[in-house]
Amino acid sequence: MTDSIKHGVTAKGRQELKKHLKGKKITYKEAALGKCYECNLGYRDGKFSCEIPGCPLYPSMPYRNKGWN
Repeated sequence: MTDSIKHGVTAKGRQELKKHLKGKKITYKEAALGKCYECNLGYRDGKFSCEIPGCPLYPSMPYRNKGWN
């Protein structure tokens, strides 16, 4: 299991990432949430937007700034 799952906070994407790592089928939305969780290292420093609007998953980022255009 990855370090971000062991030590990350409970946030959107944690369960989805765990499900994927167990080899279970996940939806696109679950994959996006899981990748954001992994990319943000389990949101160890808080549940904030990654502020990388160039990322193809940014529109699905669960904690993104809703005012960004």
